Amino acid sequence: MKKLIGIVFLGVVLGLMFSPLVGAQVTIKVAHFYDPATGPAHVANMQWLEKVKSVFEEENPGIKVEFEWIKWDELDLKALRDYRAGISHDVIYSSPQYYGLHQVAGDLLDISNFVSQWSDDFLADISWSPVWGSAFPWGVPLGIHTRSVVYRRDMYEEAGLDPDKTPDNLDELVEYSKKLTQDTDGDGVTDIYGLGMYFGPSRATIELYFAPYLWHFDGELWDPETKKATFASEAGISAAQFLFDLISTHKVTPEWSISGIYDDVIMMSFLNEKLAQAEGWGSYWIGPLEEKGWVEGVFPPTPEGKATIADVYPTPTKYRAQFTNSWNVSIHALSEHPAESWKFIETMIRPELLIDYPDAGLPALLSLWERPEFKTPFYQKWLEAARSGRPMPLTAHYGDLADTVAACLQEIFATKAPIAETLKKFEDEYNSKFAGE
Repeated sequence: MKKLIGIVFLGVVLGLMFSPLVGAQVTIKVAHFYDPATGPAHVANMQWLEKVKSVFEEENPGIKVEFEWIKWDELDLKALRDYRAGISHDVIYSSPQYYGLHQVAGDLLDISNFVSQWSDDFLADISWSPVWGSAFPWGVPLGIHTRSVVYRRDMYEEAGLDPDKTPDNLDELVEYSKKLTQDTDGDGVTDIYGLGMYFGPSRATIELYFAPYLWHFDGELWDPETKKATFASEAGISAAQFLFDLISTHKVTPEWSISGIYDDVIMMSFLNEKLAQAEGWGSYWIGPLEEKGWVEGVFPPTPEGKATIADVYPTPTKYRAQFTNSWNVSIHALSEHPAESWKFIETMIRPELLIDYPDAGLPALLSLWERPEFKTPFYQKWLEAARSGRPMPLTAHYGDLADTVAACLQEIFATKAPIAETLKKFEDEYNSKFAGE
């Protein structure tokens, strides 16, 4: 009997030793940037993450989710530094502008094998917009952030313009902007500018103001074959000349557009009625239009939503292309639980959950655009802008490229430096440091 008991006991022990899945508990770490102490927007996004976590853990009782907080503008560099230091994460928010750097560093997992398991229908549903092309194979987009031109319908009418007929090309953009520029009190000082732009020391300068016009003239910022900057091309000269003329020749864009921060120069100036039109209006700024009472029922979207005082239209370049990006989620290359991490990502992007993600901007899934609240004329304009959007180039030195272009344009606009020569000087400076990378 003792011998039999011993055999049974040994069998139980061996069974436990070689059956790690029985009662096993896995914890995955999900790194995000939402800080509830900074305001209601972050609170809402954390509530959404907690909801996703609750659904996921209920469906996967053997997997627990632990959140990590990282400052928003340090996420990508933290992933890289921790990879080099041997510190692991699992799911981590990421920015497509830095995927050139991630590709070189190898700190994010290539998700191709996971995506290959998706149905053709779901792949088509998520890959329709440019954000997928800029995300895959390093991340999955949670939404779409694109930009348009916002304008005052009432100011159009006051200037004798039809608010339902917006500029269709660059000539019309200048013509409309001239008519909308006003000295309201007759003191010789412009009170309302016809077209707001931003050329300050920020990534917004290259992304939202120089690149769209460079693309219009068939140029590129950077050549993926030679890995050299190419913004000093004939197209770059034409783009810079057009933007320079808005300020100095046509005087429809304020001189103070070369300073300050993007949010103040564009969003706050438009809301404070200093601009009749503002280029580079982000889809993340629809809420303030509703709060101002200039649109009704569009934030949150409703089937009855409409533009009343303020409205939008796609950038009137020939490609209608504005910079378009997203917040993506990726799997860290040092993750010890990539399969479980992928299951969590797949939960995040379920249509019934993703539709409620506050920070999505615009829907990442094409099927969500079939909902009545996104069929309104207001959101159909955003859909056109999202379809036409473009990402930034996949250079490992994107931040340096953005800083170089911003500094170059500031020198041209502030000192009236010769355009071709100045562009070439800054392009050579960038290439002397980073060509080939």
